[in-house]
Amino acid sequence: MSERVLPRREPITTPIMAAEPRPVRAWSITVMLLGVLLISYLDKAILGLVAQPAMADLELSAAEFGAVSSAAGLLSPLSVLLYSLVADRLPVKVTLFTVVVIWSLLQLPIVFAASGALLLATRSMLGATEGPAAPAAYATAYTWWPNQRRGFPTALLTTGASFGKLLFAPPLAVVIAVFGWEAGFLAVALLGFAWSMGWLLIGREGPHGRATSATETVASRAPLRSILLTGTFAGFVAAYTAVAMLAIVVLTWLPSYFQVSLGFSAVTAGSLFGVPSITAMVFLYGYGAWSDRMLRKGTSARRARGLSGGVLLALGGALLAALPLASGPVAPFALLMLGYGLAISISAVLNPALVQITPPGQQRSVLSAGLAAAGLLAAAGPLITGHILDMARAAGTLAQGYAIVFMLAGGMAIVGGVLFAVLVDPERDAAKVEAARAGGTGIVRDQRDVRDRRASRVRCPAGAFPGGPQAHPVLVGARLSYR
Repeated sequence: MSERVLPRREPITTPIMAAEPRPVRAWSITVMLLGVLLISYLDKAILGLVAQPAMADLELSAAEFGAVSSAAGLLSPLSVLLYSLVADRLPVKVTLFTVVVIWSLLQLPIVFAASGALLLATRSMLGATEGPAAPAAYATAYTWWPNQRRGFPTALLTTGASFGKLLFAPPLAVVIAVFGWEAGFLAVALLGFAWSMGWLLIGREGPHGRATSATETVASRAPLRSILLTGTFAGFVAAYTAVAMLAIVVLTWLPSYFQVSLGFSAVTAGSLFGVPSITAMVFLYGYGAWSDRMLRKGTSARRARGLSGGVLLALGGALLAALPLASGPVAPFALLMLGYGLAISISAVLNPALVQITPPGQQRSVLSAGLAAAGLLAAAGPLITGHILDMARAAGTLAQGYAIVFMLAGGMAIVGGVLFAVLVDPERDAAKVEAARAGGTGIVRDQRDVRDRRASRVRCPAGAFPGGPQAHPVLVGARLSYR
């Protein structure tokens, strides 16, 4: 007589493959991934730094320049959506190396033959190739960190934009002022080439969240619909749309706002471009570390990530929405610093909340799908704000127009924060996805169990168990036959 014990299914929030922690390697890869996000940010931020001289040289209106910025945003979500279909089957090392080399090459045509049409074309292609970088970078970082330790690394990756502003925007502003606005594109290209060489040497995926075989990878996949229809995914899209809209507005118009509304020079505006990110970094690191600590103490992810993140985003949006009420240079600058910092801090928990409900083999594709949806909604931001600024210029109230632009971005942040707080519940939605995954593989398991049980039948002498096996409770569940 033998008894078959069915294998216990692992929850999707537990890595399939156990591994010893490797903090030095994990931090090394995380810092390299910070580099790719920093360069991705600079590729877009350069447009804001050259806005005034480029519009003057190329004779572009604010609406036309906003359309150039929107061009990258329109194609980026589409490329991310396409990438989501194959993301989990492409080697991340080759993916990131290839896209960064392409970004860098796309900066060079502007150096030699600047024109409005060429700027529009290269920005469009840049957006298409930059799309896969963020989901690939974040998902790769999560393979080096367990669920309870992802908030702080996520905060570090998110501050790629802040590091770009603080470390590289001031020297780029000087390069542009001394050598011309086209030289800024060349400097960003050289940074991209340097990073790609380093990644080629040390880039790789980590042990957390990987399956040990192709069979386990297939078995761990859940129906995509079961993830996309959760409240956590909907809250992720709402909040990320608000954050992306705010980031695009800041990238495109913040230096111009400093010059036109607050009266700073071009060099000073470029140098101050990254100052609001100081508060963003403080809140990101503080909130990321706090959320990790709360999770390790047993606090639910709904509270540590959903409710608290939504409150921070909505509070930051309220401060930005109050910008038209402020006067002078000090009060608006303070509102920008606090509002932007609080709103951006939600980025420490956005991706970890979505990854928490996603099976390991689908994290890159699901992150890509979420970023694509949010990017499509946020891409129209520069175009809309450009029209607002053109109308304000025509009315002679351009300075007030910039304040209205940031007020609208703040309103979006309030809506996104409320939806994130209400909808996001990783524990609840992880259970739903796990149930869908179990249901999707249940037939196969049942068929395999039948074959295994048939193979484990025990043949007993006739009459050994009067009344048959059902009369003997200890034998219920064992497959017996008589001869």
